Amino acid sequence: MLLRELLDQPRLKLALLTGAEGPDRAINRIYVTDLLDPRRYLAGGEVVLTGLMWRREPGDSEAFVAACAAGGVTAIGAGDAVYGSVPPDLVAACRRHGVPLFEVPVEVSFREIVDQVNQSLWAHRASGLASVLGRQRGLMAAMAAGARLADLLPPMAADLGVACWILSPTGRLIAGTAPLGDRAAALARAFLSASRLPAVVTVDGRRYHLVAVPGRPEHRLASWFLACPAEGDTHGPPEAVDELASLAVLERTQLDEVVRVEHRLADSVGRLLATGAEPADLRAALLSCGLPPEATLVAVVAALTGLRAPPELGLAVLQEALRTVTDHAVVTPLPGSEILAVLAAPPGTDVAAALRTATDALAPGLGAGRLSIGVSGPAAGPSTLAGAVEEARHAYRSAAGRTAVVASSDLASHQLLLARVPMEARAAFRERLLGPLVEYDRAHDADLVHTLGDFLDCGGSWTRCAERLHVHVNTLRYRIGRIEALTGRDLTNFDTRVDFFLALHLTP
Repeated sequence: MLLRELLDQPRLKLALLTGAEGPDRAINRIYVTDLLDPRRYLAGGEVVLTGLMWRREPGDSEAFVAACAAGGVTAIGAGDAVYGSVPPDLVAACRRHGVPLFEVPVEVSFREIVDQVNQSLWAHRASGLASVLGRQRGLMAAMAAGARLADLLPPMAADLGVACWILSPTGRLIAGTAPLGDRAAALARAFLSASRLPAVVTVDGRRYHLVAVPGRPEHRLASWFLACPAEGDTHGPPEAVDELASLAVLERTQLDEVVRVEHRLADSVGRLLATGAEPADLRAALLSCGLPPEATLVAVVAALTGLRAPPELGLAVLQEALRTVTDHAVVTPLPGSEILAVLAAPPGTDVAAALRTATDALAPGLGAGRLSIGVSGPAAGPSTLAGAVEEARHAYRSAAGRTAVVASSDLASHQLLLARVPMEARAAFRERLLGPLVEYDRAHDADLVHTLGDFLDCGGSWTRCAERLHVHVNTLRYRIGRIEALTGRDLTNFDTRVDFFLALHLTP
């Protein structure tokens, strides 16, 4: 495939910024990175896609481009999601080193470019791949050059005379030589619960070899695995299985790198939701992650606890669970151990039910761990997404501490009602009712807001509230009087108490 063919794809909207003389360069593969010096991963002929997360100052562009030029890359593709456009210093560095540079617009995800190049490369090789490259090692070379595992595994397995399947921990079929049906889920359970790997297990009366295909992070819950029939009395997998597994390792390594960069881009979605950004900004951020904003969006808040494992394992596990629902999802960590995901729900899909099925499939590998998931109702676009996140967070709190999936529709609470109110309206309501008290507390080092909350929690009981605050009842009456004077509201009125209760439960 030539660089010109990639640039000519109208749906990708790629704009060549430098290197007008380079479109006839050949592309051997796509490499996605945010390393400042990626030379050790380059073999020459790559199109390097980068989200520019390595750039801390203009001088970094020279170092990055020099490394790419030394590695013999065909071109560099720079996403404009971080800076809004490609920095001039990167353009100048590419011009100095003679490296073609093109811009990837915010609405185009790197995955689309990877898929386009891989499909084209495989199409160029498909007709005569076996005769040109020869046997299984030729197929492995094609894999390194961009061919897909699902295309390569069946012919290579047939050449080696074995049947095999590559599966995820939920039993999702990655590639295989024949349909598996219900055996996929049974093999996944056996993989997660095996005392050691490689293993020989029995499923539906047949024996299978199971071999792990490691991913990042290194944990069984984040690994693919290869399954093949165990014939006769062999105690270990045949030699052919190692070569088949090596194909899966190549694709998994490339996928892990793409996912790592996508997580970096997804962080911007989390920041925008946390700061109450404008819907237009949120829409652009979703587009940069390959998530169509016009789709029906669902928010998910989750956490993986109780395991001695790196924090990124929770991201990997939730990502795998979401892939059983859709390929269109944004996953980003929240403060603490919580993880936020936003996904485009396929029409008619019960997201909570699908995630329960995935959680049940992963349960044998959790051990003492707990996977808690909260799921919102559907959000009609970016403008209501913040409310959906609040719904998911409230549902998550009901699931926290146990392996469970809780949907917002399973709950009945004023918090779900408030979650759907726009952030601006919630802030204005809180300020109108509590603003005078907050200012008074700040000016006089008082504690009227806390007193009001305790008074409402005690159902308006003077005695119980005074005991909780460790003050005399007359002192409490004085404080409540100040609250009424500052706000102009009568706390003997039930409607007033409800208004204050709601205001206190709105996020400041």
